[in-house]
Amino acid sequence: MHEQDKKEFAEVIRATFDNYHREQPMNATLRLWWEMLAGFDIAAVRAACLRFIATEPKYPPTIGQLLEILRPGGTNDGRLGADEAWAKALLGQDQSETVVTTPEILAAMSAAQPVLDMGDEIGARMAFKDAYNRLVAEARAAGKPVEWLPTLGWDKEKQAGALREAVKAGLLPAPKATAMLPPPTPTKVDIDPKGLARLREAVSQLKPASQKIREAREAAAAAEREKLEAAKRASAEKVLDYEGQSQKPPRVDSF
Repeated sequence: MHEQDKKEFAEVIRATFDNYHREQPMNATLRLWWEMLAGFDIAAVRAACLRFIATEPKYPPTIGQLLEILRPGGTNDGRLGADEAWAKALLGQDQSETVVTTPEILAAMSAAQPVLDMGDEIGARMAFKDAYNRLVAEARAAGKPVEWLPTLGWDKEKQAGALREAVKAGLLPAPKATAMLPPPTPTKVDIDPKGLARLREAVSQLKPASQKIREAREAAAAAEREKLEAAKRASAEKVLDYEGQSQKPPRVDSF
């Protein structure tokens, strides 16, 4: 786990104790459990708590019981048995299906796929189980917690259902599953016929008003142009009068 997982870790442990209606562990206990479980993924810790709740109806877990589920080499670390893993791998052959699987299942299916493609399902199952058991043993020996990976099919409805089930089973955190869901389909809005008729009537009433405004603007612009033209004509007449006066011969007074 990482430092940012502390809040979720505390919520998971407290929710586990709350399931048994027991007093929740003190902060000092949570710090101790964090130090002992920090080497595991938060998803693995959550899955271990869910697995414990499913098998023990009366008492909350001890740190030792959680470690028995999570510890390297244990067989109760949340990984599926070979037969369950094979069934999940076969389901993943359907491109419409969304399957939440593990790296070991994917790798084992890759090894068995050529045999399955030849039509030998029994041989493919045997090859898968051999590869899967070996890969799981290697992962447990290395202390790797179970890792769940969603593979999305093309069917959107099946996507949503599979991801919700994975969250419910503690295989995927809710934020991660939500981020993978397709956006909601926009709902069709029913239009009120009476409201639409009123809207159309209001728009039709706006048209004459806008027409009058446009005509008034055009008339004002025409008047302004006429005024400008009149001013230009008056100015030109003054220039002509001045030039005509300047060309007359000077008057000679008699003595």
